[in-house]
Amino acid sequence: MTMTDEKYRLAEKLMQEKRYDEAVALYEELTRLNPGEDSHRLALAWAYKDSGCLDEAVALFEELLEKELSRKLFTGFAFDDLVKIFREEKQYDRMIQICERAVSAQPDDVSLLFTLGDAYLAGGFPVKAIDVFKKIIMMDPDASSFMGLGNAQVAAGDFEGAEEAYEQAGSFDPSSSDVYYNRLGMAYLRAGYFDRAEMAFRKAIDCNSTQPIYYCNMGDALAMEGRLDEAEAVYEEAAAINPGSRGVYLNRLGNTLHREKRYLQAIRVFKKALEEEPKNPFYHMHLARSYEAAGFPEEARRENEKAQSLK
Repeated sequence: MTMTDEKYRLAEKLMQEKRYDEAVALYEELTRLNPGEDSHRLALAWAYKDSGCLDEAVALFEELLEKELSRKLFTGFAFDDLVKIFREEKQYDRMIQICERAVSAQPDDVSLLFTLGDAYLAGGFPVKAIDVFKKIIMMDPDASSFMGLGNAQVAAGDFEGAEEAYEQAGSFDPSSSDVYYNRLGMAYLRAGYFDRAEMAFRKAIDCNSTQPIYYCNMGDALAMEGRLDEAEAVYEEAAAINPGSRGVYLNRLGNTLHREKRYLQAIRVFKKALEEEPKNPFYHMHLARSYEAAGFPEEARRENEKAQSLK
């Protein structure tokens, strides 16, 4: 084994032990000693990323991306990491830029086109995303490409087009129509179209009334519309399908109500969840959080103490 191999293995060990600064120093030495070895530079970029040095990681990934784009066989290692970083950091303009460059270099790569479509959607350019997904459908039509198109159309406000796209997605597996209606409902829910989300979830339930998650999702849509009694009733329908998990469903509804700043209603629902599972520390913690937000610090303290005693 050469000295370089020994140092590389030591650097990998340091990474596994989360001793990132020491690993970075060793990888930097390896890249100086082997300037043409991209595997060392890629490992250094990962070490930078894990150590929290994002600027250094991005700069190195971008250098490696230049090489990737110039090759006939596109490996995409640096590209994938850059997309992940820019998505996590919500730097959608930079994410779009590298996706456009990658597609320009590899115009027939469907996976790159998908990533570009998702980048346009995340960055607030749904019309551009629609164009990309339509191109993908021309090249390789499948359920996922039609769902991508549907999501972009939801964001663009083209509800008729979105529903037609999801119908097309469902046609690839008619026995799973409920799954696609549920996904359409989630797309509407994320976009804030709660009434349309409710309708999509109802269609999912009409296709398959045995899935508690569809009732929970519809309950979330109703809660976000302010129809709290209806939301709770739908959640009870979910619990009726799986009675042993009633506390779980009530806890989920409580969290939805808390996110909607319906703190008093959340308190009531968390109390119901605790009637089902009085020794669940997470329910006590969630109840404490809602008490705190509603302006009841003493009750919040008491519930936090109960949670700590049950952990």
